[in-house]
Amino acid sequence: MIFLEKVEKYIFHYPANVAIICCEFEGRINLMTAAWHTQLSHDPPLYGVSISPKRLTHDIIMSSKEFTVNFLRYDQSRLAAFFGKTSGRDIDKTNVFDVYLMQGKNVKAPILKDGYAAYECKVTDLRKTGDHTFFIGLIVGVHYDPNAFATVLNVQPTLYLGMDNYVTIDLSSKRIHDEKQVKDYLSKWVQGA
Repeated sequence: MIFLEKVEKYIFHYPANVAIICCEFEGRINLMTAAWHTQLSHDPPLYGVSISPKRLTHDIIMSSKEFTVNFLRYDQSRLAAFFGKTSGRDIDKTNVFDVYLMQGKNVKAPILKDGYAAYECKVTDLRKTGDHTFFIGLIVGVHYDPNAFATVLNVQPTLYLGMDNYVTIDLSSKRIHDEKQVKDYLSKWVQGA
């Protein structure tokens, strides 16, 4: 393995699930692709997204204090690339790209109608994290396509590999490692010690 002590940009943690962050303030809507987002808590339901202050989405969320997190199927990965490589300061992404929006129920920010899931979030906290701001949102509503979920996700999500590369998963490679399997392994390990 190669060791780096001084790190500038790094992509060694990818792939990451892609999300489209939608926001609205005073009639201005913007959509931004994000790979830096995560679930934070079940109770209360919190979700976080990291956004550069250079982005229009950052400015809109700072004003509106709300956003939506939308998840795309792999056949929609082109939208992720388009939203990520263009600025809402230069174009109205809702008019330029083939995107269908619907109004959020508990937030003014829109939802991608064709996504397989979306979270409506109200900002409860934010943190300056180096060159980004980490927005912490309380999930105040969830939208999902029931056909996309059985007990787990059964659509191919868009994953980001870094450097403009997108990929998905092969659902036939899914493995289940449940609690019983872990207990069986540990009991054999303890008996062999």
